[in-house]
Amino acid sequence: MQRFKLPRILLCVGLFWLAGCARQGHEAGVLHVAVEADPPTLDPAKSYDSSSIPFVRVLYRGLVDYDDNAGIVDAVAHSHMVSSDGKTYWFKLRRDARFHHDEKTGTAPGRRVTSNDFRFALERVLDPETASDGLALPGYLAIRGAKEFSEACGKFAEQLANQKLLPAQQADLRRQRAALHVEGIEVRGDDEIIFHLEDADATFLNYLTLPFAYAVPPESVARWGKSFSEHPNGCGPFILEEWVHDGWLRLKKNPHYYDRNLPRCERVNVQMGNKTTLQIMRFERGEIDLLDMTSAFPPDFLRLRDEPQWKPYVQHGPMMDIRYVALNCELPPFNDVRVRRAVNYAVNRQRITSFLAGRATVARGALPPGMPSYNPKLFQYAHDPAKARELLKQAGYKDKPMTFWYSTREGWYEKAAQSIKQDLAAVGMTINLKAVSYGDLKAQAGKRKNVQLAMMGWYQDFPDPSNFLDVLFNTKAITEVASQNRAFYSNRRNDALLDKARVEINREKRLQMYRDAEKIIVDDAPWLFLHHTERYLVSQPWIKGYKIHPMWSERYEFVEVKR
Repeated sequence: MQRFKLPRILLCVGLFWLAGCARQGHEAGVLHVAVEADPPTLDPAKSYDSSSIPFVRVLYRGLVDYDDNAGIVDAVAHSHMVSSDGKTYWFKLRRDARFHHDEKTGTAPGRRVTSNDFRFALERVLDPETASDGLALPGYLAIRGAKEFSEACGKFAEQLANQKLLPAQQADLRRQRAALHVEGIEVRGDDEIIFHLEDADATFLNYLTLPFAYAVPPESVARWGKSFSEHPNGCGPFILEEWVHDGWLRLKKNPHYYDRNLPRCERVNVQMGNKTTLQIMRFERGEIDLLDMTSAFPPDFLRLRDEPQWKPYVQHGPMMDIRYVALNCELPPFNDVRVRRAVNYAVNRQRITSFLAGRATVARGALPPGMPSYNPKLFQYAHDPAKARELLKQAGYKDKPMTFWYSTREGWYEKAAQSIKQDLAAVGMTINLKAVSYGDLKAQAGKRKNVQLAMMGWYQDFPDPSNFLDVLFNTKAITEVASQNRAFYSNRRNDALLDKARVEINREKRLQMYRDAEKIIVDDAPWLFLHHTERYLVSQPWIKGYKIHPMWSERYEFVEVKR
């Protein structure tokens, strides 16, 4: 399938044509949705954002997944066992999971999924050359030998970059690199894979539900290289039929999917480049079937939420997220904790939450309400500009304009950025606003010593405090590129608590350690803690099976279109 970018005028004509087709009636069994922008990637090793994951997870599959209540169930694995000490995880694979197509012939279905495909996928994530967001996640680094493997990959890359190497020397290095594997990932034939961890990890199964651990065929990556994202070859319930940049993405039912009950619709047609206001208009005209109202402008949101025609089809639930501004602790002036605290006192966060019209609550720290170890009595920064000015004076702060990066993805971001700029100016801090695409923001904010302030968001990958505190605030999560610790925050006391909590078996002791760690984090203020979001969805009357899931933002495979 070819991916290309249409000239703007042709794209507009195409969109109007599609809208006209929609008014004339939809094909049976086709689900129509709209999104604001392209997913940044369809490569499982690089999909760690809310735009990519909904599509990657229906194209690919992992060993395990979540059921309707966020309980972990087998997927490509038909059974698994965990040792009594929590250090060994054994999986037996089902034999009817097949990749979408054969990479050599293009025929469908492709070969069966084997244990080596899972090892390859994780080793690809652990290779620094892939630049995967999963590289710094503690769940994967807990595998025995993972860190050593990652370091060895980096050394091989350095050696192969040597222009003075003879062809024979390069070939020898490549053979050595191909023979390198993670010690703790044991493959027994095609059907068994065993993970040996350095220490017990209560969250390891959760990490295997993430796209980083989805089965990937090595031959597909070898063929397509850096353009692998354009040519996904998974074993999920849908197959990519067509992807036109800034235009549309079309998925078709995988007739060879191992669960014969899924998917429940024949196709998913996704329109790109639809701002929320356009999505609302098209939804009310019956041209699209699902609408996420979370980022709609307040008048539109309140109208749809309360209008009798749509009220029976509205759902809502906690997004389990945190919206924040990362204050880069490695760059001045934010290498001074007093300046970071001053920012937290300076900004009126109640005003920012008002932009969402009842869909947000002011954050105390990083953990959202409902998350285990959430502390409703945790210290909360008040709006106190006088306190902010005093802290800046103590720090000897001298105003120098800074660049504040934020995404254009959601409508309220612009207003929030303007509000923050206004509040910081009131205490003597000058910032210039830089609006970019989410993909650019994520890439730039993840580079070390690159961005001073960046407005970001984090959604839970699984319901455990480690997924927030370990991933976002542990020194181990700092990498040169694609860093998840985007404040580049480091505190030895905090690290010690997080490292100890990760291997603690006693649940209450473990949760208390996370509460103590969050106190340290809030006191150090590596973020401007903004708010947590409530998600609102509405569907057409003919849509069945569309439900808010505790973990995944979308599960298209369960949606039925019954016109």
